[in-house]
Amino acid sequence: MKRVLSLICVLALAISCLFIFASCGAPNSDPDKALEALKENGVEWAGKDKTVIPGLLKIAGIDDVDCVVSGTGKIDDEYAHITIIYFEDADAASDEWEDVQEYAEKEKDDDAEESDWVCKKSGKMIYYGTKNAIKAAK
Repeated sequence: MKRVLSLICVLALAISCLFIFASCGAPNSDPDKALEALKENGVEWAGKDKTVIPGLLKIAGIDDVDCVVSGTGKIDDEYAHITIIYFEDADAASDEWEDVQEYAEKEKDDDAEESDWVCKKSGKMIYYGTKNAIKAAK
């Protein structure tokens, strides 16, 4: 019985570590830290907005937006763009997931390679953009 319990504990620990490492691909969950990371990594035109862009998203049918962090620039001489929409809570992000996916597809640069563009949800945020910008926002 003691060995079975030990085995279950080790498996539970391994599975939880897997989830932790899998979630590390998302930008920072704190908007201020994500903005700071973008600027530190060379994304010159980056900002945080709590009024204008959330208002425009509301007009587009995307509700319960707390704030939006976005940035565009060059990282290692490659085009980089990211938009992170922070919602009031995770349920609001889940409710708006499909609408944001459609919106992100419209925002995608025609020149961007299909494999370089990402749109994902993590907790109370939905983010989309190029992989290098997402990595820079961690």
